[in-house]
Amino acid sequence: MTRRGLRFGLLGVPVLFDGDPGDARPGEDGCAGAVRSIGSPKMRTLLAALLLDAGRVVSVEALKDAMWGGAPPASAQPSLHNHVARLRRLLDDPERLVTVPTGYVLRVGEGELDVQVFDARTAAARAAHARRDWERVVHECTAALALWRGTPLAGLPAEVGGYALVRRLREARLLLLEWRYDAELALDGGRLAGLVPELAALAAEYPLREGYHRQLMLALHRTGRQAEALVVHRDLRARLVEELGVEPGRAVREAHVEVLRGSGEGAGDEGPGGSEGSGGSACPEGLAGVGGHSGGPGVPVSSSGVAGVSEAAGVPGVPGVPGDGVSGGPGGPGDRGGAGGAGEGGVAGDGGGGSGPAAGVSAVPRPAQLPPPPAHFTGRTDVRDELLRVLTRRPRPAVPAVAVISGTAGVGKSALALHVAHMLAERFSDGQLHIGLHGATPGTAPLTPAQALTALLRDLGTAPRDIPEHPASAAALLRSLLAPTRTLLVLDDAVNAAQVRPLLPAGTGCAVIVTSRSPLAALDGAARFPLGPLSGEESAALLRAASGRDRLDAGHPLVALTGRLPLALRIVAARLAARRALTPDVLAGQLSAADSRLSHLEYDDLSVRRSLAVALDALAASDREADRDAALALCRIGALDLPGYGVPLLARLIGTDEPRAEAALDRLVDVALMEETAYGRYVPHDLVRDFARERAAAAAAADADADADGTGGDPS
Repeated sequence: MTRRGLRFGLLGVPVLFDGDPGDARPGEDGCAGAVRSIGSPKMRTLLAALLLDAGRVVSVEALKDAMWGGAPPASAQPSLHNHVARLRRLLDDPERLVTVPTGYVLRVGEGELDVQVFDARTAAARAAHARRDWERVVHECTAALALWRGTPLAGLPAEVGGYALVRRLREARLLLLEWRYDAELALDGGRLAGLVPELAALAAEYPLREGYHRQLMLALHRTGRQAEALVVHRDLRARLVEELGVEPGRAVREAHVEVLRGSGEGAGDEGPGGSEGSGGSACPEGLAGVGGHSGGPGVPVSSSGVAGVSEAAGVPGVPGVPGDGVSGGPGGPGDRGGAGGAGEGGVAGDGGGGSGPAAGVSAVPRPAQLPPPPAHFTGRTDVRDELLRVLTRRPRPAVPAVAVISGTAGVGKSALALHVAHMLAERFSDGQLHIGLHGATPGTAPLTPAQALTALLRDLGTAPRDIPEHPASAAALLRSLLAPTRTLLVLDDAVNAAQVRPLLPAGTGCAVIVTSRSPLAALDGAARFPLGPLSGEESAALLRAASGRDRLDAGHPLVALTGRLPLALRIVAARLAARRALTPDVLAGQLSAADSRLSHLEYDDLSVRRSLAVALDALAASDREADRDAALALCRIGALDLPGYGVPLLARLIGTDEPRAEAALDRLVDVALMEETAYGRYVPHDLVRDFARERAAAAAAADADADADGTGGDPS
């Protein structure tokens, strides 16, 4: 049994908290008991590395890298065992630190790690801030800030990792301070004069963070120091214009109007000064790549409590994640937007923070971009359940769940992704984004990362003029927008990992489903789900559902003739549904008698041949030698038409050496035109084999025409 009095601390130097078993419950304002410092740097490193992956296996190699900086000495293994034994004695609980075959697992209960309690308090503060429950905001913010002992993971070597977690927690602390000051300004409980020195220090430390300057202006003004409040605004505006070329955001402008009008009652119960957030500007340690301005143009920021605040600032009952510089999200960003930029979702007050939307300003709706679910989705039960498990499991710090569904053309990748995405839609309450990356769209070039980033940012309400031109800055802005939200991204038809990587969020509340012909092996941390053809029973069920022909079973010839490929099955079913006089047996006879089944596997905008041609044509047009070799190899394979192929045979077919032939075959496997059924043995899918035969015949005919032209009159 674990001791309830034991707690773990990462919000500062890693420590243990120990107390009596009944001292505190998980989620109380602080950690129970006294701090038990860990004197040995190696022990602190070991504890932190295990806590960063609490409840999961941390490999021996990962622990060695963390403790010895990637260059462990010869004695690292026994030394690690000794440190683990010492840590077990400190923990005084044999069930806490468990040895598994590949490493160690540190078991941490809910609420036993200060970061967990801090996150829970931050989420509660966010929700209370959105409801303008100011007393609750003060309580939750104070409780969360009381856990802070200094820079998280302080004193640890860089090899431990956790940089993204530290950055997130630092930004969350700054937001908690802003929310608490918002609440204290709204409550006006006699502490306004005491807020001034605190806010002055924060404004000086974070000279581009508009929220603290706005709050300082209001605190000065409401304590009778109007001239000083105007100086704060003047200095902030000059700094923003000179350094960044932007004007202060709406909330600062509204606070300025309040000061100029000489009224200290503008906020009232609606909140302390405006519709825009306290997270209006980035601190120096904010996210890189957003122009040093995390609340900059197009970035949703935390609400100041004005009526009509976006749900993304914190929805009661929705688990929250501290954001990387923003507390808004795609549920309705309160874009600071410069002078009335697009996407402003708050309330354009008159200096007093009105209660209704301003004319001409509309909130960006919560994205719900998923196309309709597939009408006749069939089978894939095991892979569907595993996808749901991966996408809903407890995330690692600052790492969203990412699943890659891969397979050949027409195998049903997009259908499975949409089927699962719709099942998860309610879980991701801040919205669902869907973008087609055109990795294998006939007649369309794949989107560049910059194009995809622009599309996603516009979908999240960022005005076009506020989207950074540099892709790295645009990617950082996207991460900032998504960090505090629970958003599901479906990235359909990716061409490679480089196209996907800049689009991935950093917030643990998000999840991503990627579909691609390639397994995207270079995409670190992703769970991979390679799809093969359907089973015979699943194929027959899809045929029956889509065609309306009830007597088709797994033994019908159409099942085998379509290669059990969902796209081919849908085409056959569409032809049967369109022509009731066409019987399944007649259609099966047509497919069997044809030189190539592909001519019969086209209907309307559905075509197996066209889907396969995209991948092959992209290989043939590539600048990479391996890609061009792969295109040539597929044509030669079609001419020979054997059950399977090996590297030596293919090297002779394309007239090259074996390493180059193996690279060509690997590329064909990567784009799902071949399958490596055993090491060194490559087999094409039945319909890919038909496609290869067609291409080989076309190449032979072209060669014959060229020869004929040459003998007829080639001057050489």
